[in-house]
Amino acid sequence: MFRKRRFRLRHALLPVAAIASVYAMLSWLSAPATDVSAPAVTMAAADVISPAQFDGIDNVPGNVPGNMKAAFEYVPPPATHEFSDFARGDTAVPKPQKPVQVATPPVKITPAQVPPAVAETLAQIQSRLQNLLQAGNDLFVAEKKLAVGRGDTLMELLVRNDVPRSDAYNAIQALSKVYNPRDLNPGHAITVFFHKDPAVADPQFSGLQIQKDKISTVMVNLAQDGSYQVDEQEKPIYRSLKAAGGQIDNSLYVSAKNSGVPDAVILDLIKMYSWNVDFQRDIQPGDKFEVMYDEFATDGGDVVSGRNTIVYAKLTLGGREMPFYLYTSPSGDTDYFDNKGQSAKKSLMKTPIDGARLSSGFGMRRHPILGKMHKGIDFAAPRGTPIYAAGDGTIDKIGTVNGYGKYIRIRHRKDLQTAYAHMNGFRAGLSSGSRVKQGQIIGYVGTTGRSTGPHLHYEILINGAQVNPASLRLPTGKMLEGKDLGRFKDMVAERNQQFDQLMNGMVIADSQPVKTGGKTRQASR
Repeated sequence: MFRKRRFRLRHALLPVAAIASVYAMLSWLSAPATDVSAPAVTMAAADVISPAQFDGIDNVPGNVPGNMKAAFEYVPPPATHEFSDFARGDTAVPKPQKPVQVATPPVKITPAQVPPAVAETLAQIQSRLQNLLQAGNDLFVAEKKLAVGRGDTLMELLVRNDVPRSDAYNAIQALSKVYNPRDLNPGHAITVFFHKDPAVADPQFSGLQIQKDKISTVMVNLAQDGSYQVDEQEKPIYRSLKAAGGQIDNSLYVSAKNSGVPDAVILDLIKMYSWNVDFQRDIQPGDKFEVMYDEFATDGGDVVSGRNTIVYAKLTLGGREMPFYLYTSPSGDTDYFDNKGQSAKKSLMKTPIDGARLSSGFGMRRHPILGKMHKGIDFAAPRGTPIYAAGDGTIDKIGTVNGYGKYIRIRHRKDLQTAYAHMNGFRAGLSSGSRVKQGQIIGYVGTTGRSTGPHLHYEILINGAQVNPASLRLPTGKMLEGKDLGRFKDMVAERNQQFDQLMNGMVIADSQPVKTGGKTRQASR
């Protein structure tokens, strides 16, 4: 929780005064009577006085004062004891009698034996004491709930809410160690704390708190030495397995979405199969899909987005099953493999773009502007749709090319290249000679050059000549062997069993939270 500023002696004046007042009242209530001639006889008779006869803390019937301590500790009389007329409630003062020797040891009254009037008064005292202590605590710390507005910076927001500019600057410098203030969005909630020192007229800024996301909170606190300390804490999150499957009626995306699969998982599923499936032509209504993935959530049930990992998937296309399993080798390499241990990756992706529609195939028509044979594949997609590198390689041309508009060409090996045209723009940091990885974003769909609308023009070149991607035999990736293949086969059997269990309503989840480490750093003003 939030750490408050150092509690000094002068800060306790009001709570101490309140506590002293309550203590004095308790002392007065428990003070022994000064005019009782036979208190032993009075309290000895307490076991025969009913709660209805007990009309207060300090008085018993007959206006003979007692005391509150005696209401909790007394000596019960033996069964043969004869009570005086006074003990039975008569008003006449009895004559002095010889003290009775009590044979039984002292006992204490249990809470159940405390008269209702006494219990009610004690409860009121306790409640008032708690209220006074809380009032004293609230005296020293105040907070403001702020919301980031459109165009706001953190500095402007703090200064606008009574934080001195120098203090705001130092707090933001400390915050920047674990969180970039530029990541704040309109509506983002911030709590600002102030210390209300009785010796100072105005409250003093003592820190702030930002809820980064569903699990992470960043707090900045003013330390005793005048520096600001930043602390990042995370709620514990728990991992569970989720599964979905069904028939593809229109598109894989729509069918998976209707089955409750998160968008991020669907996009990962498409990327996983992009080396083997042309999503515009290979998938037909009636095909099927299966997917099993990790889900992370807090103990309160808030699902943490962006942490899903597919551990198993299967597409059944035209009756042909294509399962893939996530496997980590003893050496630490992680990749997807089919049920025979063959890597899912090929040297080139068939579809280097997400969610696109095939608008023109290789050689199927003459170019509408140039009037020449179409020597590539066109994927129609909204402007700004990400374009991926079809394989590992080096950029050997990037820039504007007549007819092609904004254009990138990647060399994957000495004789193999891919080209991407009509782009809206390039990913920042790319230049001729840049190394790219398969599936890495290299640019975005546009309509530059001689183009009739936003789309990606994609080419594969062998020794500089465009070839039909559909006729190209692409080499496959790694194949598991030996003990590695044996371990993989065991994992395949376990994954298949888990998927069946999940689809039958079983819950598979970790009992221990995933470790998330909060960090604490200190920065001086």
